[in-house]
This record gives sequence, structure tokens and C-alpha cells, in this order.
Amino acid sequence: MYHDDTTGLTPPWPCPAAEATCYKGHPAPSPGCRCGIYGAVAGTLDSLPGYLCDTAYEHDPWAYAEIACYGRVFVDMRGVRAEHARLVRIALPDSGWPDQAGHGEASRMLRDRYGVPVAGMECVPQWLTANVRLGGPPPDSQSLNLDLARLDLPCRGDRSRTA
Repeated sequence: MYHDDTTGLTPPWPCPAAEATCYKGHPAPSPGCRCGIYGAVAGTLDSLPGYLCDTAYEHDPWAYAEIACYGRVFVDMRGVRAEHARLVRIALPDSGWPDQAGHGEASRMLRDRYGVPVAGMECVPQWLTANVRLGGPPPDSQSLNLDLARLDLPCRGDRSRTA
């Protein structure tokens, strides 16, 4: 999700590679601030839908994007906040479209705009879609459990990538 705090709007992801900024004027991400480009990784407590459950969009279908984070990156129980992110792949659910033609057109437009593959939900890890919590901070009893050796897992059914 990309958010512009200066306007309060949620504009489209700006381009295939994005740099985080903060309206407060400091480098993003920064400790003590919510700025940065957010991502989820296996082993963190919450998926982004759970983290963003307090937005006005919680009932709309989600479009998921696989991103490559670089630059200054913070990792905590909620996932990552990055200085830079580049789109790698987009996954669109079949639900939320009036017909298959609408889904196909949206996929084509995203592919043309960002120059990345657009797939279905088979490319979204189950841990991400199942790990949805209600809003609020993580419980104090939770700890970070990252398996750094498994951060680059292949898409289900994608034989071109190795585990």
C-alpha cells in the first residue's frame, strides 16, 4: 500500500521502483515514525491486511505485490519498512471483478504500467493471507521468528525458481 500523508490519499504505486519519503522531512524509514515502504515476510507476526485493517479499504479485494526491498530496511514483528522497493510481481484475486474480462483488463493494465508479471492468488503465500489479525499493536507475548534462509521462496507451481 502506498500512502501520501500530505494529501491523505492513497495514490497508485508511483512506478516500478519507489523511494520512501516522509512529510516530516527526515529520511525514511526512521525510528519512532511510521514512514517507509511496508512489506511482510514469513516469520513476522502480521500480514499487511491485518496491519492495515483500520483503513477504509479493508472490505475491498487486495492486490498483492512481491517487492524487492533495499537501502535502509527495518525489520520488526510486523514485517519490514524499507527506504526503496522495486515491484517484482503482482497478484490479483479473481473476486471483486464483475466478469473475467474486467480481471483480464486490470491484469493487462498493471502489466503495461509496471512491466512486471501479473498472476493470480496462487503466487500469494498462504502464511500471508491466513495471518490476518485485527488492528492494534502486536501482543507483548509475541517474538520475531524469521527464517532468513527461506525469505526467497518460489511461487506455488512456479518451477522456474528454486527454494
